[in-house]
Amino acid sequence: MAKAAEKQTSRAVMMAGKERAIVMAAHDLFLREGFAGTSMDTIARSAGVSVKTIYSHFANKDELFSKVMLAACRDGLLSGELPPDTVLAERFGWFRETTQHGLMEAGREYLSHLLSEEQVALYRAVTRDAGRFPELGRQYQKNFARGRTGILIAYLAGIAREKGWTARDIAQDAALYESLLRAGLFEEVLHGLRPGNAEEIERQAQAASKTMWGLFTGECL
Repeated sequence: MAKAAEKQTSRAVMMAGKERAIVMAAHDLFLREGFAGTSMDTIARSAGVSVKTIYSHFANKDELFSKVMLAACRDGLLSGELPPDTVLAERFGWFRETTQHGLMEAGREYLSHLLSEEQVALYRAVTRDAGRFPELGRQYQKNFARGRTGILIAYLAGIAREKGWTARDIAQDAALYESLLRAGLFEEVLHGLRPGNAEEIERQAQAASKTMWGLFTGECL
């Protein structure tokens, strides 16, 4: 009995390891090549398994793509609901800084995530295959809005409380700041026209935060 149980456990561990290898290989290939550009044979070679093994874990390519891409849409920082302000303040040094500099640091954090190599590849893959897998687009928007946009809303709400700006629409402010941060740079990075490097991010965050702070204080009116 003990030997049979040990054998069963060993088999389960081996199967789980193979599934992880398949998912990791598929993740890299789908982000780089998209759904149509990635074959099951290529995934199998990259994972070091047979195509038959892949089909023992996933019914078809559609199921594997959906599972991998939906997992990739989730923000690793925010695996559940948005954390309370105290947790965000521990994670981000700028979260309690209710100044233009703090606003700039918030923008830099946002852009560093948005323009990371994996996020750009994910956005391209999602938009390229959203017609075939509409749930991907919904999940991407849901998770990004709940995650990075949610952090901006929580941060701007803190500024409004500190400054006594009780009449502000914080969600609208966050949407405007996102637009300023993305303006020009995001599209050009997606199209390979500009690098999303630290210098570009710094420049964009400085310009966006200056404009946004001016709107807050009335200097741009």
